[in-house]
Amino acid sequence: MNDAKEHIQLLELNSSAYGLVISPMLRSYSLLREVEVAFDPHRHDFYSLFLLESGSVVFNIDAQQVTMTPGSMLLICPGQVHQCLEASDIAGWVVSFDAKLLDLKARSWIEQLMPGMAFFSLSSGELSFFKSLLSLIYEAFQEAHPGKFHQQLLHSLVNSIFYKAANLHISQQADTKVTGFPRPVQIVQQFKQLVKTHFRSLKRPADYAGLMHLSVNYLNNTVKAITGFPATYFVQEETIGEAQRLILYTSKTVKEISSDLGFTDHKYFIRLFGKVAGISPTVFRKANHNKPAYFSNVLMIFKTDIPTQHAATTVIEDLLKLLPSHHIDFRLNDDTCLIQLEGRPVHTDIVLKALQVRNYTGKEISSAALSDKI
Repeated sequence: MNDAKEHIQLLELNSSAYGLVISPMLRSYSLLREVEVAFDPHRHDFYSLFLLESGSVVFNIDAQQVTMTPGSMLLICPGQVHQCLEASDIAGWVVSFDAKLLDLKARSWIEQLMPGMAFFSLSSGELSFFKSLLSLIYEAFQEAHPGKFHQQLLHSLVNSIFYKAANLHISQQADTKVTGFPRPVQIVQQFKQLVKTHFRSLKRPADYAGLMHLSVNYLNNTVKAITGFPATYFVQEETIGEAQRLILYTSKTVKEISSDLGFTDHKYFIRLFGKVAGISPTVFRKANHNKPAYFSNVLMIFKTDIPTQHAATTVIEDLLKLLPSHHIDFRLNDDTCLIQLEGRPVHTDIVLKALQVRNYTGKEISSAALSDKI
């Protein structure tokens, strides 16, 4: 078998100050940076939303063929294997965005109601609503002189898309029979829902395979084939995600949190947290709670030896896991990369250690208060 066909390419979202890319979808528009990639099976690490006003597009998504016609909208979730089979005289909108843009409630609704690809046939009024909303996002995205809360504005608009889509999904489910997904996709959907329910008590793929009356090998192979990630990945992500919330929003000790999440060995929990989050639970807590609330926001700038845009994006993703409430961006110059953090003051070591983990170095070259108000 050809090596190229054995590997399903994972495309990552290009670095963006706002965590999204939006563009009008025109006849000359390429769905991805390279046309040939769009027509080969691939997966994203981000959400993609297509709104088609005219023309037609045919996709293959997780072994299911989907044809978009005028007045339709398609949401492709991270990890789904898909390819464009054909496109003709297209006009509309396409948006790619990081899952971190969604607030917890919106993301929860998407995962519960739309665990896989979601397809919508829109009425004229619904089409007009989404066109107007996407036009607003595009105008805000192109703003030459954004204000202090510009990122929050964009995030709110993106979340509005998904609350509206969730309402439409509920309505369409009530009015029509939902076309069944292929068996492997159904297995993955059921597995993810079981993980959300049982992650505190069940930690092994074998536990979930037993609940689903499947062999553990079949479950692992199916999950890996559909999502690109092993079954263990989803259990660990759910567990450590809840651990991060408990660390941020409760005063429980790491040992207490470990017990709450079903671990009998808190040292193992600490090792797992470090493996998934890239930092220890204690450092994660200090990174987000080491300063009193009355400190003013600051802009911190670090000069680093990060060589490429892709490498800078990886470091920023690491930092956002530690500092989820901060706005973090970078500027790549000829021989240096400047990383900018805007938010509550943090210890310089947090940034330097994140760089060190990726084998880079840096130093703080500027730190200035943005406001004296709380």
